[in-house]
Amino acid sequence: MKKLAFLIIFFCYSHSHAQDIEYIKKLDTVYVKFKQSVNQTKQGSADYRFYTITLDKIQDEGSLYFTKPDFKDNSTETAKKYLPRIEKKSFLKKHKNNIVGIDFFQKYGIKKSTYDAFSVNSVIYIIDCDERKKDKISLYRVSMSSSYRMGE
Repeated sequence: MKKLAFLIIFFCYSHSHAQDIEYIKKLDTVYVKFKQSVNQTKQGSADYRFYTITLDKIQDEGSLYFTKPDFKDNSTETAKKYLPRIEKKSFLKKHKNNIVGIDFFQKYGIKKSTYDAFSVNSVIYIIDCDERKKDKISLYRVSMSSSYRMGE
């Protein structure tokens, strides 16, 4: 019985820990899980990508935008940083505490997500779940912006 209670507590803590804004603030790299749906859209080509996450219309907070820029010359250091990364699916398990999804944004809202959690992080990657192939996933380094407007 003690083992069962320990497992339940451990399971709840490990899942809530990944979505804690204080923990996310301390990270230098955050991964955003993206799966195309009504609230998550993707535009662009293999080179340039534009991801949008829109929260429920009731909150009327705006949207988050993640952009992977296009570089004509991929030999520069900046361009190399934005080249897609292909990782094994085990990457998801290894970095599960550093991965946020739409639930995180709905829980904290656009303002708190943008200006509190992500403003201090230096690197953001999109995990494009729509591009999974066998045991591989695609990661794209992106820059983030939002349509949230600060009060007048």
